[in-house]
Amino acid sequence: METQFNFQIKNRKDKRDWELIEVSYQIYCERNTAIRYAKRLSKIFHSEIRMTQGAEPLKTSGTYIYEQAEPLKIKNYGKLVQ
Repeated sequence: METQFNFQIKNRKDKRDWELIEVSYQIYCERNTAIRYAKRLSKIFHSEIRMTQGAEPLKTSGTYIYEQAEPLKIKNYGKLVQ
């Protein structure tokens, strides 16, 4: 069942309350898909995401997601043998 999910994006240095942050993105999907989107948005914008469900995003409690993108680590796997 698809429902409306709202996403607010807040930089970690931003000290404003969540009620003052505007809704940046709305989507109709399942909850698992919405969580994947929130994690992806958090990594892209290096910010905390508040995900709420329903038509009134500023009046409901939300799920807070902050994903840090880890840098790629180069490993020495040895030489390619032919």
